[in-house]
Amino acid sequence: MKKNHLLLIVFVALFFVSCEDNSGKYVKRHLTTTEMENAFEDCLLESIDYAIDNLCPEDTESYNQGYGFYQYPDTAKHPYRITLPSSAKGIIDSLTVHGQSELIDNLILHINRAAESCGSSLTSAFSSAIRNIRYSNPQSLLSTSSSNAITKYFMTQCGTSLQSSLQTPLQIKLSERGIPTEWNNILQIYYSYNPQPVSIDLTSSITSQMLNGIYAEMAKMEELIRTNEAYRTTDDLELVFGN
Repeated sequence: MKKNHLLLIVFVALFFVSCEDNSGKYVKRHLTTTEMENAFEDCLLESIDYAIDNLCPEDTESYNQGYGFYQYPDTAKHPYRITLPSSAKGIIDSLTVHGQSELIDNLILHINRAAESCGSSLTSAFSSAIRNIRYSNPQSLLSTSSSNAITKYFMTQCGTSLQSSLQTPLQIKLSERGIPTEWNNILQIYYSYNPQPVSIDLTSSITSQMLNGIYAEMAKMEELIRTNEAYRTTDDLELVFGN
């Protein structure tokens, strides 16, 4: 009887030794702050590249497929199309009533094309902000159930400065396409119907909408990195999000 018990103990011990994982693949370990921050940086850089590729296309094929702010291939109808701010509703309504809505439509198209040409400026501004951001509690951003916590944290930390810094390069793109002249023409027509002056910060509104579209696309990529191993394209991403 004792012999049988001894054999059983030896068998169980051998079983657990044979099942021991020496690869480290299934072992979760404590991640350092530096490792998490490096992975977050990679995540945001991958996300901004993804957003720029989709919303600021540089090739005719992408435009033909509908990419860009103006006409994005999505189940929703033009989810990122930049429009005139709500404060311009009176202008839009007035021109529409007088049969000149085409002026508004053309302006909106040209505004979106200007935003789509801001890829280089967006990449430069975002990349600089991403590399300089600091995380007060990186573990909470990693372990949260939110699929876009890192993107939201980035928006909170850098959104105001990006809004400010990107207005100048956007104004240059708007001017290159003659949009200030186009907008002033619309205002003059509106004033011929309604002399009440209006005050609209068009550049600020366009910048905000442009950034909102970028953030939304970044959030999509962050979710993919969190949930799909195929999108963890760097060692740091695999280490942190695979862990």
